[in-house]
Amino acid sequence: MRLRWTLALLPGLLAPALAQGPVPSPLPSLPEGISPELQSCVSRFGHTGCAARLYAGLLCASIGAGAGPSELEKLEAQLAEQYDQAAIDFRGITPEQVETAAVRYYTPMLCPERSPQIRQLFNPS
Repeated sequence: MRLRWTLALLPGLLAPALAQGPVPSPLPSLPEGISPELQSCVSRFGHTGCAARLYAGLLCASIGAGAGPSELEKLEAQLAEQYDQAAIDFRGITPEQVETAAVRYYTPMLCPERSPQIRQLFNPS
């Protein structure tokens, strides 16, 4: 279910952003063990908030990065792994809830300089 969830959030949203420019730096990889941040994510932010925060982190790391389909697949796998490690229970949570919280609340906190660009991707004029 988490992979389906991840796939519902990413396609079509990151593809235009990934094609906009060169990759500024490699995306962070997950450590072998579960990081303390992932261990405490649900207890700190709740299931929806944790999912949104992780998704926002991925958006912040990938906006403006020039990458192809294989990079998108890596991002999807990374997010799915983070969801699993954080032990997020997606029952009763919609993709729209996660997307809204990620774009409106967490990207301005995590990457204020990229937040307007991210908002524009989700609210095309």
